Amino acid sequence: MDWPIVLALFMGSLLLLLILRVPVAIALLAVNIVGAILLFGFAQAPQQIATGLISSVTNYSYSAVPLFILMGEIIYRSSIAQRAIDSVDVVLGKLPGRQAVLATSSGTLFGVLSGSTIANTAMLGRLLLPGMLEKGYSKTLSMGSIMGAGALAMILPPSALAVVWGATAQVPIGPLFIAGIIPGLLLAVIYVLVILVWATFFRGAPSERGTLRQVGSRWLPVVKNVMPLGIIIFAVIGFIFLGIATPTESAATGVVGSLLVAAIYRSLKLRSLWEALVGTVKTTTMIFFLLFGSQLYSQVMSYSGASTGLVEWALGASLPAIGVLLIMIFLVLLFGLFLDQVSIMLITIPLFMPIVAAQGWDPVTFGIIMLIALEVGLLTPPFGLSLFVMRGVAPEGINMVHIYKAAAPFVVINLVVIGALIAFPELTLWLPSQMDR
Repeated sequence: MDWPIVLALFMGSLLLLLILRVPVAIALLAVNIVGAILLFGFAQAPQQIATGLISSVTNYSYSAVPLFILMGEIIYRSSIAQRAIDSVDVVLGKLPGRQAVLATSSGTLFGVLSGSTIANTAMLGRLLLPGMLEKGYSKTLSMGSIMGAGALAMILPPSALAVVWGATAQVPIGPLFIAGIIPGLLLAVIYVLVILVWATFFRGAPSERGTLRQVGSRWLPVVKNVMPLGIIIFAVIGFIFLGIATPTESAATGVVGSLLVAAIYRSLKLRSLWEALVGTVKTTTMIFFLLFGSQLYSQVMSYSGASTGLVEWALGASLPAIGVLLIMIFLVLLFGLFLDQVSIMLITIPLFMPIVAAQGWDPVTFGIIMLIALEVGLLTPPFGLSLFVMRGVAPEGINMVHIYKAAAPFVVINLVVIGALIAFPELTLWLPSQMDR
């Protein structure tokens, strides 16, 4: 059977099951098992399936995933976040659109600490959205700034999904982490600039009535409530950058650091710790269940000749290399309308990475571009997860149309940054080149 037919049957069957609302992990496993039986036969298929399942979860790099998730859960379920947000709010003073800027700065900070877009968006929505709407911020600016900032956790280290991408695509996770710093901060800076223009010229925010306090009273809360978080960030990212620790070791250090900070503040009760552990197990189980199907999927695509055929098509097509890259980005954006980010990664990586190798593209830069494209999927209807998280925390009177409009400007910003990374790959490569490896 020709590889285009194999690929079309596989993708068509998978999409059909998803339309029937079969859980993604179950659908992926079911299609893979049937494909393995057809390709390998009844005699060899069980062995291939068992090998794929074992190898999919015995990758040492994946051990960082539950640790980063646990670190984010501990910070999310303690009062550390509220203390830090209040301290940053004081520093911002009477800045135009202060609360929206606060959402962006807080999202950047906790994106680095949590590694989870969903947790980041939910926390910012609960803590900031009611107050912003009450003060007269427009629905578009208030919800958009929160969703855009929450999604930064997809790019900034220690992104749990960056770990999944790196381990699955066989890209070194340390450099992939570090490569996300400049693009993530670039997104945050552009968000702030857009918010300032929005608040100043388009009446998206009320005039702030905060007072400018003395230097000591403004910055002492930051030292007290934000500096400890900075130490955790250094322990996680700095140790990787300096070559002191692997991502997994840094994740373990981050968990210990978050527990110590929570203990110092006396803000993490036993019940909250239990909830953090349960939340970690649920999220990790979901991710690893998807990984089960990913390894078998790679074997099926390779054995059927679909991966090789796709590479030969990409190299032999009349399209320039940039055209092939844009098609790949478009496919990720298209899948983002219907699938969750982990599923998109596990479906596309086995098809994309051979093309990346054949074209001679830098896999780290490609990984960051794809992570931003996946971030866009969080903000696009009809099934963007950040949209539903926002709907869950938004007060009555806000519908999905309001949320779609709020997300649109930040989708455009992400697409602009993708274009910048394609034009200037040094934005992703400079920091990894400075690493002590």
